[in-house]
Amino acid sequence: MPPSYDPSNPSTPSDRRRAFRLLFICLMVTGIGNSMLFAILPPLARDLGVAEAWIGGIYTISALLFLIMSPIWGALSDQYGRRPILIFGLAAFALSTLVFAAAALAGQMGWAPPLIAIFGMAAARTLFGGFGSATNPSAQAYVADRTTPEERTEALANLTAAFGLGGVVGPALAAAFVERVGIAPFMVGTSVLVACAAIAVRLMLPEKTPPKRQMRPINPVAQLGFALDKRIAPFFAYGCGLWLVQAISLQAIGFYVMDRMNLTPAEGLQLAGVALTAGAGALIFAQLVVIPAMKASPRALMWTGAALTVVASIEMVFAANYAAIVFGYMLNSFAFGLARSGFVGGASLSVTPEEQGRAAGSTTATAGLGFLVAPVAGLWLYQAVGPATPYMLNAVLAAGCTALAFLHPGIRSVTLIAKPHAEPRGPI
Repeated sequence: MPPSYDPSNPSTPSDRRRAFRLLFICLMVTGIGNSMLFAILPPLARDLGVAEAWIGGIYTISALLFLIMSPIWGALSDQYGRRPILIFGLAAFALSTLVFAAAALAGQMGWAPPLIAIFGMAAARTLFGGFGSATNPSAQAYVADRTTPEERTEALANLTAAFGLGGVVGPALAAAFVERVGIAPFMVGTSVLVACAAIAVRLMLPEKTPPKRQMRPINPVAQLGFALDKRIAPFFAYGCGLWLVQAISLQAIGFYVMDRMNLTPAEGLQLAGVALTAGAGALIFAQLVVIPAMKASPRALMWTGAALTVVASIEMVFAANYAAIVFGYMLNSFAFGLARSGFVGGASLSVTPEEQGRAAGSTTATAGLGFLVAPVAGLWLYQAVGPATPYMLNAVLAAGCTALAFLHPGIRSVTLIAKPHAEPRGPI
């Protein structure tokens, strides 16, 4: 039996289907809360009169903690179970959204100077990065526990597509309702949705497999060190590169649309929201339609996704109008949908059942590293050199990831693990 499949869970297949649907909804809600910030923050910064670098600082603080804490939460889920860690992460995310709403309201109403409001928003994202980061690795590990190697890449693609679906809904809702109700009430409503998701997990998510009480040291150095394990190191390196590309694209798109089209902040919110929604839709199409149809190995998804990212980045550099910007961003998001599913599935297939939480934490941490570096690599270049420069950097990074996926022997060896005849699907 393949080493990364654990059939000991005694729940029924119908339990598993209900559990996966609930996880899909929960990650979709968190995707709404996270993605709306990429539509809200650039025009909010212009409205408050603060430089892009301050917004980059908000992303950086959150990303640093996300990078450090994701592997720790993954390891804790190995010890104490997936459900408790998932509930904790959702509750922390809901609280952080409330804090962000209060800081934004204080800045807009003049109750606090703009920089104090920015510090309040940074504190909110610190709460998210440190504690809200528990959600994704525990959810990924929950699915990995309950799927065979042949099922896993597609199952994890479906799960991560939920976050992408939230990425469609979040910017669209922001564009539709922020002007009508204001940023703070809109974010309070989002916080309530996430809190409801936490309650639903507490009441309805089954977890009948006992936690594997492995008393590993729970500290950042030990957990991040697992990412250097030769089995998952190439997937971690690839994920860092692709997440850096994605983070640069997300952080720059709002400013890029406003500056290329000479728009006001209010107009930029509307058109950037449309671009973000279109991109998230392309990502979902890749994960829910294309990947199941392709039945491709993790390696094939990785090099195909990275190669398409090169093309998308070049398109963004030379985009002459709004339609070209939207097309380039959609292609970039589609490619990322393929690539992310490939490296997440490949890392999961490379480790044992007892290490699924740690593997999920390591692959989740790649997002934190991407968003940590992106303000320096992306927004600083945007200000210092020009709007197209971040996308030139993206093309170079994606080309390197293409070569890594195509040539690295560790990635090729995991492709071989997924080839044997499928084991019968065990109970959840």
